[in-house]
Amino acid sequence: MTDALIALLKKFWKPLAAIALVAFSLWAFSHWRYMAGHDAADQEWQLKWSSRDTADAAATLKREGQERAEEQRRQLAADGERKHAEEELAKARADADIADRAGAGLRKQLDILQRQLAGSETGRLSATVAASSARTEASILLAQLLSESDEMAGKYAAEADRNYVAGQSCERVYDRITYLSGK
Repeated sequence: MTDALIALLKKFWKPLAAIALVAFSLWAFSHWRYMAGHDAADQEWQLKWSSRDTADAAATLKREGQERAEEQRRQLAADGERKHAEEELAKARADADIADRAGAGLRKQLDILQRQLAGSETGRLSATVAASSARTEASILLAQLLSESDEMAGKYAAEADRNYVAGQSCERVYDRITYLSGK
């Protein structure tokens, strides 16, 4: 049987080899075309992904630039308002200093008045020494109370001015930042 098979193979060897060669050639050509198409599709997708990545990077850079510009605008607005607030505080301090000097002058006059009332000789000479002494002590007490209340009023006014300026400044910064951000 092996002889018959060998004889049969010798008889059909050339046609089988030709068929095998044609089949292999067709397979090789098909595989080559498949791989060429696969590579072309990969290159096309790589190009699309690369262009998408480039567009994303450009959009990110643009957005970052816009965010930086907005941050700078807000910082400049806040810096401008801080400068404005410092100027207003300086004016308030100058007004407080003027009021302190006026209050110091008033306290000085009250001290003089207190000494005059305390050293008054009229109480010794009059018959109503007790009544005069009580009025003198009441006047001294009222003068001291006025002096202390003037001093405290100055402190409270200075604190109120500082708080007012800080609140107004904060409100202006908020308004400038939120109003311009909405545009």
